[in-house]
Amino acid sequence: MKKNYIYLLMAMCFLYSNYSNAQTTFKLDSIYQYSWDNGLNDWKHNTKDIYTYANGGTKETNLLRLSLNGVDWENFYQYNKLYNGNNDLTESILQNWDGNNWQNGSRDSYTYDASNNEETYAYAIYTGPNWLTFNENFYTYNGLDNITEDLSTAYDFINMMMVNDERQTYFYDANNRLDFEIKEEWNTSWSNSERKEYSYNVDDKIILTELRAWSVSIMEWGSPYRQTIFSYDNNLITEVIEQVIVSESWVNSTKIMNTYDTNGNLLEILGQEWNSSVEQWENSYRQLRTFDVNNNETELIYETWNASTSQWEGFLRMVKYWSIVGALNLDKFFSINDKIKVYPNPVSGILNIESKFDIQSINLFNLQSREVIQVNGEAPIDLSHFQSGIYLLKISTRKGEAVKKILVD
Repeated sequence: MKKNYIYLLMAMCFLYSNYSNAQTTFKLDSIYQYSWDNGLNDWKHNTKDIYTYANGGTKETNLLRLSLNGVDWENFYQYNKLYNGNNDLTESILQNWDGNNWQNGSRDSYTYDASNNEETYAYAIYTGPNWLTFNENFYTYNGLDNITEDLSTAYDFINMMMVNDERQTYFYDANNRLDFEIKEEWNTSWSNSERKEYSYNVDDKIILTELRAWSVSIMEWGSPYRQTIFSYDNNLITEVIEQVIVSESWVNSTKIMNTYDTNGNLLEILGQEWNSSVEQWENSYRQLRTFDVNNNETELIYETWNASTSQWEGFLRMVKYWSIVGALNLDKFFSINDKIKVYPNPVSGILNIESKFDIQSINLFNLQSREVIQVNGEAPIDLSHFQSGIYLLKISTRKGEAVKKILVD
């Protein structure tokens, strides 16, 4: 028993060391949005987003949008979000403020398979008192967890039922790279619509995509009608050029140029369009980004190009505020560990908890310090749907707190 206790103590100290030495993680607290006011010739603050993290970690449980009405900030809309035991988003409900109460608007729902791949997505509108599903997607994966099919369905208002809409099928080469994908449309049966092909460089980076349309007359894929060319520097995309076929020749269409800092942060995105009459690229839009010393994006400015004045004009400015995500502190949890028993451990289903003191709350954390379960009072915990791995169970009692290492198999 003493030997087992020493091993457990070593394991807990090892986990605590990981928490203490882990790279600092930040969460987004709020985004202040400004629009350009030509009359003031300055940015005007009109909306802000407030993030709430009831579960801890870096995934928000509520996103509240406020709008400025004179001098008062008023509710505009909010997203309420739920997560499963693996900290995957399972539901996001949009609610709009009617002046007195929150009213349901739309709902995004997600499910996941045993490998934690997104399995279904559904978009629904609240019709009161029920949710009406408008679109639903079903995803299929191969043994390497690569997506192989995305089946999209839509609501048929005439027959009042979900029907097939589009289907995207993905194919991979011998190196497990996406080789091509085929889009089909439903009209009593599946019909080919579009094929997208990928080419790679020696670093397995995409350097070319080509789009082909299905020819019904000859029942085969036609020649590429649009292509996108990617350029890199140190494996970062620096330029993206899209071209289209005109009179059997490739003609420039749009171009995106990216600029990075020494940390690989994307500082500027410059969008240009091809002017065929003068055979040159012309500015269209740009995004300017600023980062702090922790590589958190603190400002994002959208600008559009005014060709008549040859100047950039402000459109939207977003200022982001961040804070540190606190890690689980284990220092004070060793004193009553021997007064609490959890079993079975390892566990693949129900985890039982016994304590000599009244249990006030139970919290389960993954190794990223994110809370994945919170229970008030004493209760067994169902871990059957959790991914295999190590978790930390914090038990709070009237006499103190304890932490147990839990192995889910």
